[in-house]
Amino acid sequence: MRTPRSAYLDRREAAEYCRVPMSTFDSLRRRNQIPHPDAEMGKHMLWKRATLDDFLESGGTRDLR
Repeated sequence: MRTPRSAYLDRREAAEYCRVPMSTFDSLRRRNQIPHPDAEMGKHMLWKRATLDDFLESGGTRDLR
């Protein structure tokens, strides 16, 4: 039986999904260069895979230097 994947990714999972270290993901987030979270659960920020897919397909972190 397959385990269903969560509809949302937390910071660690989102950083892994974007293939960057979590410190880089947090830095980009603070500079508003990563999409805003789709949801928040308490203090936890959560992103949908589709949001990150759109971000990565449009160039992701490639042109942010």
